[in-house]
Amino acid sequence: MARDEELARERIERADLPNVLRLYSWQPHGVSIGYQQSMDAIDLEACASVGVDVVRRPTGGRAVLHANELTYAVIMRADTGIYRTHNLIVRALLNAFEPLGARRLDLTGGDSNIRTAYAPGTLTNAACFASSARHEATFEGRKVIGSAQRRFGEVVLQHGSILLTKDHLRLPELLRMSEDDRRRMRALLERETATLADVCGRPISIEEAAQAARERFVPEICELLSCQEQVPMALP
Repeated sequence: MARDEELARERIERADLPNVLRLYSWQPHGVSIGYQQSMDAIDLEACASVGVDVVRRPTGGRAVLHANELTYAVIMRADTGIYRTHNLIVRALLNAFEPLGARRLDLTGGDSNIRTAYAPGTLTNAACFASSARHEATFEGRKVIGSAQRRFGEVVLQHGSILLTKDHLRLPELLRMSEDDRRRMRALLERETATLADVCGRPISIEEAAQAARERFVPEICELLSCQEQVPMALP
């Protein structure tokens, strides 16, 4: 994620540099927190005891457990608004996953807003996937892709976590909260989230999801942008 920020900052003064899509998974697994989120929300001892790293994202949002999921980063120049750019990126991803059987994903989301979700003392203030705001990628109202964006001038850095398995349900065990709140948080995550496997009706591996995104994201976003320029991709 530090490399994602480097790529974004390199493009502030270098308009000639190409747009980039990066796709990666995590080993060891890790928790990332938003760049404005307090580290106090994370139980660092619990993370260390199970070998989970903790990092701060250069983008916003709340805690995400990166375990057997696919993380994406899009670094691109854009003069459109935050939501329009976000929606273009997520819509291109949704279209890219259709050949896997993900035809029931939609860019809808719930009725919550950022201020409500991030209200101090609420469970939704701790974890990204605990709530679905507007402009979310959902399946039957449940969140499948959590995304966060940050602007560096005209350069956009957008991160996202694409759920493939149920491993994200372990996140409450790694947060600094009471056992009662952990139980409530897990129930909330079970109710509010779905995985790409749920959507497709079969397991989807990291490699399969990454290959679909790698092959189809570029033409999909170019079509949505009505542009001819290709977006180079790296798959570390």
